[in-house]
Amino acid sequence: MANGKPTLHHLEDSQSQLVLWLLEELGIEYDLVIHKRVQNRSPAALREVHPLGKSPTLVTPSGRVITERSAIALWLINEYDEGARFRLPLPTAGGKGEGEGEDAVREDQLISLGGATIGPMLMIKLIFGLLIMQAPFLARPLLKAIRHALDRAFLDAELATLFAHLDAQLAGKGGDREWFLGTPEPTRADFYLLWIVDWPMQWGWVDFDKYPRLRAFHARCTERPAWKRALEKGGGYNLKFWS
Repeated sequence: MANGKPTLHHLEDSQSQLVLWLLEELGIEYDLVIHKRVQNRSPAALREVHPLGKSPTLVTPSGRVITERSAIALWLINEYDEGARFRLPLPTAGGKGEGEGEDAVREDQLISLGGATIGPMLMIKLIFGLLIMQAPFLARPLLKAIRHALDRAFLDAELATLFAHLDAQLAGKGGDREWFLGTPEPTRADFYLLWIVDWPMQWGWVDFDKYPRLRAFHARCTERPAWKRALEKGGGYNLKFWS
């Protein structure tokens, strides 16, 4: 942009809130364009920024348009994290032994686990919930029966396995980790995975009392001053707005 600041196109009640959190953590100047939902969907104005019309969308000072939370976080951290607060530790000089570069691989693995494995299952939960809410009254018992059968046969057991695995990733040799990579501050994995925890937590799809490390991780993120500032600026973060 001409003013030298990145611009976040932010949709209320969406995963864009996580990018807004990162911007507040970085403490940089940025422009914020808040888009309101139209009939619970993204407005047409977002397609004027990017053909997909999705949020978050970041426009860099040079005019480059970046979509997808993980890519936006990568660009922001590389560009603005001058103190390296949110970056992974650098590999040891000349080291190529076992474990070298493990943190970067593990970060990508955790992000992929959230986006490519857990996320689609949560989307199935959402779709069936919305179908039931919007279906004619007489069709709802059948749809509820189908959802119940799918939950029992597949989704609930798979999600239990996945969230148990994710919870275990916060266990360290000397005690529980605050952040997934064992760093003093959150990294891109943490900024990404909060959504994967917060989404089912708000909808009540997962009993997080069974995953105390994840519940503590969620509390740790949402208690940070930068998160609270992002909530004030974001215009709403209710992920059950359909209900």
